[in-house]
Amino acid sequence: MWSATGARLLIPPQRIYPDDDELLHEAVVKLAALEERSEEDVRLDITEPLVDTLDIRTLPATPSGTIPLLSGAKAVDSIVEILDTSARTFEEGARLIFSGRRSSGVQEFLSQVRLGVSKPGSYIFTARIPVATSSHHQASLFDDEEPAPLGRQVLETLERALRAAHTACDRVIRGTATFDVIEDYVEDGLSADFCEALSGLAGQGTDRPFDVSFGWARGLAAPSSETIRFSATMASVLGQAAKQLRELARVGHATITGMIEDLHDDGVGSPRIKIRGELQTSADTVTRAVWVVVDNVTYGQAGDLHYRRLPVQVSGDLVMTGTRLELRPDSEGLRTP
Repeated sequence: MWSATGARLLIPPQRIYPDDDELLHEAVVKLAALEERSEEDVRLDITEPLVDTLDIRTLPATPSGTIPLLSGAKAVDSIVEILDTSARTFEEGARLIFSGRRSSGVQEFLSQVRLGVSKPGSYIFTARIPVATSSHHQASLFDDEEPAPLGRQVLETLERALRAAHTACDRVIRGTATFDVIEDYVEDGLSADFCEALSGLAGQGTDRPFDVSFGWARGLAAPSSETIRFSATMASVLGQAAKQLRELARVGHATITGMIEDLHDDGVGSPRIKIRGELQTSADTVTRAVWVVVDNVTYGQAGDLHYRRLPVQVSGDLVMTGTRLELRPDSEGLRTP
């Protein structure tokens, strides 16, 4: 028996009587109506119990069921990239910017993902992600410690990154953060690659809203999730933040002038201080925060300057580590402007 709020549907447990096929067809029709889905979607969920779905609803300024060619092509590329980045995050760990080729494991995962038929409701892309083989499903019935299959873990990584991206964008729009906010959520799966790909779902001009939702395979325990909606402004923030980070990773020498915002010394590696202010490079001047690697003596001086709330200035080389952008000071070190 299938049930939901205010509705119940009885389904034959097995085929015995001549009219069972007719009853099953009628059940699919009713279930589709109750869940406001197409009959084909319901049949797919029944026949493929170990497939998660990723639904991306784009809202182009065209009639429902259509999308401009270039926006559609960009969206498909973006879907590939957000899945690729999520798989690499799960496999390699958090990165601000990914480099090198994808591994054979990530390539194999992507090759198993299928793009489904668009659904009514503007233009909806559906990616179908196999989460496990039937043998894995049978094994998990008897082993409570069995880890979630790769497909499911990649989708959960993707969902965390989406929620982090939404929170980061909201902070920038409200004026409580600048584009360096990506670094605050890198451990949640946010990266320049992910932000850039996500912004591509907003159309050729990165000026349309979109939303993302998940459908979890009924053959595995399903996490709870809600649709995540991104405005056109959020998409623009994502694109600009990714662009700024990539540009800073290439500039080399820079000077940061501002206030010390944080000090960090956990005894592992060199101490560092976080300065928020104007970051000047040969190409541009932007407002953001940068971690500056310092020695123990300078770290002590920084603590005093932070306490006295005095502005500071440091010049040096910008270096991209795995999870943050750092400035390595030149011989002048930390100074007051």
